Amino acid sequence: MDGVPSTEPQILVVGGGIGGLCLAQGLRGAGIAVTVFEREPGAGIRAQGYRISLKAAGVQSLRACLPASLFDLAVATSLRQAAHMVFTDAQLRPKFSKPIPPLPPEQAMGVNRRTLREILLEGVDDVVRFGAELDRYEVVGGGRIRAHFTDGTSADGDLHVGADGTNSAVRGQLLPDAVIDDLGWAVYGRTPLDPDLLAATPPELIDTFNRVIHPDGTAVSVATCRPRARVPAGRLTHVPDYLSWTMSAPGPAPADTSPQELLRYALRATEDLAPAVRRILRQADPAATFPVTLTSARRVAPWPAPTVTLLGDAIHTMSPGRGDGANTTLRDAQLLRDHLAHAVERGVPLSEAKAQYERVMLDYAFAAVETSRHHPFAPMGPPRR
Repeated sequence: MDGVPSTEPQILVVGGGIGGLCLAQGLRGAGIAVTVFEREPGAGIRAQGYRISLKAAGVQSLRACLPASLFDLAVATSLRQAAHMVFTDAQLRPKFSKPIPPLPPEQAMGVNRRTLREILLEGVDDVVRFGAELDRYEVVGGGRIRAHFTDGTSADGDLHVGADGTNSAVRGQLLPDAVIDDLGWAVYGRTPLDPDLLAATPPELIDTFNRVIHPDGTAVSVATCRPRARVPAGRLTHVPDYLSWTMSAPGPAPADTSPQELLRYALRATEDLAPAVRRILRQADPAATFPVTLTSARRVAPWPAPTVTLLGDAIHTMSPGRGDGANTTLRDAQLLRDHLAHAVERGVPLSEAKAQYERVMLDYAFAAVETSRHHPFAPMGPPRR
């Protein structure tokens, strides 16, 4: 790929998370050449997180960018919907409760992050280069862009898309003065859900969006993660039923962020919570426990670089309080795909397409950032790393 000329547009996507892969699927479906560069050494290495809640915008973007068979697979393997939203005190006495009307998958669905990422890799795995960490990019002859990687390799393209998350290397070079605020921290964990634990857990914590709140500000949310259907054998990684939980507490984040110490910290911080909550944390998988810093980007002005753009957390990282992060990222992927496909079809410069994308994206994305900023913690938000 290094320095090889091409007559068709070449899109370079840095970041192989759900946004970068959704864009790759959409571009391939539109007949546009794309290569995805992911710094992790393999598809199963990246810490995947657990549950993502997709709203109508996210689901519609998946449908638009994926082949029908893959979208159907995403629906089939989606998680059962929550039936209630419940806020309780420390002893699980409800302070607020309301039913959640059932919605068809086209309007809302929960997904396991690893399962979704594996689905997004199907059919584009030949254009994903793992172990490729961006060092820098530069504009070269003819207005093209060259991405340089830390292993000494490089790749030339017509548009460079940063989809590399909150700590984006692309944003760091493109917008070095962009500000990201720290809104706090949380501990995320996963507990295997076997029949005994299911039977012992009260209904306030099963198939609900919930938040258990102690007077001192310590809080736990638990999401039930059970797929509608079992993953086809051998096609996707089997993910047993589990409870995904989030714990937050006042004060600074723990200094030792090893999985085992984080779980011990969570257990100490929740000593006064209901026994059912404590049981879930005690039975958690220590290795699956990790810290998350809640971040929120400040709005930026449009940038003049004609061959570099950003999507997802790389430009508009937000708190999980409204559950909009992944949905906005998928919306970005569809919008950018649409503008690029239209430009290629009509012979319009890609720079115009990407500028049109940015004008629309910056408005809706930072509106979501501002709304989420006032709700740092959701009843059960999707983890982002």
